[in-house]
Amino acid sequence: MSEPIANSSFNYRHYLGIVIQQHPSVQAALKQIESAQQEVQGAKWQFGPTPSIGSERSSRSVNGLSDSRSSFARMQQPLWTGGRLTAQLDRAQAQESIASLTMEEQRLTLGTRWLQLWADAQAAELKVQAYTESENQHRKYVLQVQNRAAVGLAPRSDIQLSLTRLAAMQAELEQAGTQKRMAISRLEQMLGGPLPSHALQWTAALQARPAQSTALQRAAHEWLSEAQDKHPSLKKASAVALVVKADIELAKSRASPELYVRGEVLHGDVTKTRRQFYVGVSSSFGAGLSTLSTIAAAQAKLDAQEHEAETRRREIAEQVLADVENLDSQTKRLHYLEQAYSSADEFLKASEVQFAFGRRSWQELMNTAREKAQTLIQLADAKSVQWLSQQRLLLLSMGIDAYLSNNANP
Repeated sequence: MSEPIANSSFNYRHYLGIVIQQHPSVQAALKQIESAQQEVQGAKWQFGPTPSIGSERSSRSVNGLSDSRSSFARMQQPLWTGGRLTAQLDRAQAQESIASLTMEEQRLTLGTRWLQLWADAQAAELKVQAYTESENQHRKYVLQVQNRAAVGLAPRSDIQLSLTRLAAMQAELEQAGTQKRMAISRLEQMLGGPLPSHALQWTAALQARPAQSTALQRAAHEWLSEAQDKHPSLKKASAVALVVKADIELAKSRASPELYVRGEVLHGDVTKTRRQFYVGVSSSFGAGLSTLSTIAAAQAKLDAQEHEAETRRREIAEQVLADVENLDSQTKRLHYLEQAYSSADEFLKASEVQFAFGRRSWQELMNTAREKAQTLIQLADAKSVQWLSQQRLLLLSMGIDAYLSNNANP
């Protein structure tokens, strides 16, 4: 990066990149990939010849004078296995794909969770700023009404009202601060260490930033198509189906004989050394009709997997469409809330002037200040939801790696 992290508006992506590399769930998934790769290598070795050596000794002698001892070395090469070796390799390769896609699932889940927590921290920070501004406003009012009461221009009840409103605002400020600390604590748990103090400075820069116009111009079906094409869960469902299909082929192969060639060297005390070559056929059908039952069970699993994949597809569609709707509605809501805030701010200033000239009561002034604060809180929530919806759509449609490297959408 050309600029220090402290001055970057992309801090959340910087730290997300660290999370998806170092998080224990990702490290565990990497080990599963290594294990699956070894399984693939083992399945490939099955196509080669199998060597074996041994030594035997009989308790009876052949001629009454010497013991019967023999040793052997064998090499057996399968020629045809009814598809068993190919099915084993296909299954191992599908398992390797599943392991890789499981890691991608973990990375995507971490990314979605990170964005949610960062949005929570953003909303809490904006609320802290709003409540802090309102607290300062109420402190000014408390001092003002106390001075007016001291000279007999305001009743004591106005002091009590102002103190009550100030206490209520301070309670809300404390709650917002707690929410922010909790969100940051969860972020640090994901990161595995403390976030620098400057990490959330980007929040202020995003306060007035609207959603990207390109994001708003895209239709729901465009978001949905890209998200479903790239989502690792759907790719994983296809890989699981390949495993089940390989299991079906393995079950079928048990009903077929296997053809092999074997060469061996035998050495004994009496028989000396012999070299022999065999072409053989072997078969293992299993108990009764168990092979047919195994095939039927695997086929049922394949059918179930297709239904599970469709279920996952619908869940993704539901999330994407909800984010598209939220992005559109919250953008419109922000437009109206910003107008409302501007009006509330102007109305509060006018109310202060009217109160000074006795044309507005103290309670009306306090109510106007509270309405302005509530509008600020609604703005914080709307901005947070809008930002989260947009970022989640970008993450799902681009994939985690492209999302982290994209600097066009902050």
